[in-house]
Amino acid sequence: MMRTPVHLRYTLAITAALLTGGSSVDAQGSLGALGFGYPVNGVSTRTAGTVGALAEFDALTPINPSSIGGISRTVLSVQTEPEYRTLTIGGVREKTASQRVPLLMVVLPARHGVAVSFSARGFLDRSYTTSTTGSAVLDGATVPTTDKLEMRGAIGDLRGAVGWQIVPRVRVGLGGHIFTGEHQATRQRSFADTLLFGGTLDTSKVTYFGTALSFGGEAQLIKGLAVALSYRMGNDFDARIRDTTRATGAVPARLGAAVRYDGIPGAVFSVGYEQVRWSDMQPMASSRTTASDAANYFGGAEIAGPRVRGYPMMLRVGYARNALPFSNSAQVVQESRLGGGVGMPIARDAASIDFSLQRANRSLAGTTATERAWLLGLGVQIRP
Repeated sequence: MMRTPVHLRYTLAITAALLTGGSSVDAQGSLGALGFGYPVNGVSTRTAGTVGALAEFDALTPINPSSIGGISRTVLSVQTEPEYRTLTIGGVREKTASQRVPLLMVVLPARHGVAVSFSARGFLDRSYTTSTTGSAVLDGATVPTTDKLEMRGAIGDLRGAVGWQIVPRVRVGLGGHIFTGEHQATRQRSFADTLLFGGTLDTSKVTYFGTALSFGGEAQLIKGLAVALSYRMGNDFDARIRDTTRATGAVPARLGAAVRYDGIPGAVFSVGYEQVRWSDMQPMASSRTTASDAANYFGGAEIAGPRVRGYPMMLRVGYARNALPFSNSAQVVQESRLGGGVGMPIARDAASIDFSLQRANRSLAGTTATERAWLLGLGVQIRP
């Protein structure tokens, strides 16, 4: 902790006031960034255009490792996805922005229908600022205070995977994951009378490390109809402060399933479901954070549009209904998302560029808090 007090005799009193805190009358933050943060998911921009509906089948979305089976060309993928949020509590609005690079990925073909991939994707993003005003009693006098809490951090998912297309209609895959990241909190207290009292600054950092295994399969049942299934088995997930493990939970287990229909030329339709056991992280959470299991639903389509130099543009649309994992009460933050996107070939079939736009609406039952967000996606794929 760094302190700049004007009068040394107030140092201990100021420190005690910082630890006990004042009464809050105003706060800014984000419903999506409660607890350990917002579940970024780290899907490709193509999948984001369908709001997650193609996740189980998309080779450039590192969720189902079987999706890379049979890939015959090297593929490099990179993307960005900024989010612009507006939180409304009563008549008060607070706008924030978050810049993300949710996914980097490379897929390398091998022989006999085998391919391997390496990826780095966003898992949880926690970035927000909270400001509270109150008072502290110092030397018998009541002094107005302002506390500002800034939280910056994220947890990422590093995956290596292998997929195998056993026969044209069947694929299987296996992935190994490392989950790592950090959260850094900065809390600053300032006083209305800056000539008499100096401010205080306190920072803390927590690092995270965990591992998991994922399994997946995909099968074409009949012509035009396919199903996919994936499962992530989480191992220990540690929260560490200065190389000392302070709490241990588990990487959340995940089960996903989807059905795809592509029997109409130039069109793909998909619906999906996933269940994530976020309660596996509860042992790592503070007493003010509740981790709840989530069931999420997706539906979307991809349709070939006008041709550009002989190759079709891909038009996408989708809808999702999600339960966000973290809250400060027993109530769960609910989220609905509607989105669309477009994919355009460039340099013939050697590269492509994708755009996506999603509108998210979030609410917490029992409160007046609502949040609206725009998520913009830009992705580039190179196939040398």
